[in-house]
Amino acid sequence: SAAPPGLDSIMVLVPCKTLLRDEDCAKIPRHEALKRYRMQFSDDVVASVRKAVLKRMASIESLSGLDKHIINEVVDTPATWAEQFHLGAGTPFALSHGFAQLSLTRPGPDSSGMPNVLYCGASTRPGNGVPLVLIGAKQVAEKAVNMLHQKGKNRIS
Repeated sequence: SAAPPGLDSIMVLVPCKTLLRDEDCAKIPRHEALKRYRMQFSDDVVASVRKAVLKRMASIESLSGLDKHIINEVVDTPATWAEQFHLGAGTPFALSHGFAQLSLTRPGPDSSGMPNVLYCGASTRPGNGVPLVLIGAKQVAEKAVNMLHQKGKNRIS
């Protein structure tokens, strides 16, 4: 557990929209662009969502009064993901998280313009989440080794 001995950790994930892209942000320094993106999830919005989450959790008898026992709290928004991990639109689940980005509809590992480049990670098939990313990494590593073997054979002949 991430909590000190005798205490508990609770993580709450609240579904929310991604950042709205602002084309003007491409023309300004990164820190200014991130400031604009952070404004999309203002302190008022975060406070309102926090209040709703705590109210919902308080409906569970064992969590009643939870807000009085919070020692440390971290709130991440899509702007946090964009800033810390350079994720476009702040989507922690990769390219986007709509139906068009589920599993098999994600891009494959092959680069369309560079034959020696392969991609793996949450934005490619098989998808996001540690198990799927590790499966994708294994597949890409095997494909890279096969490509190197093939190149070696072509040089010899």
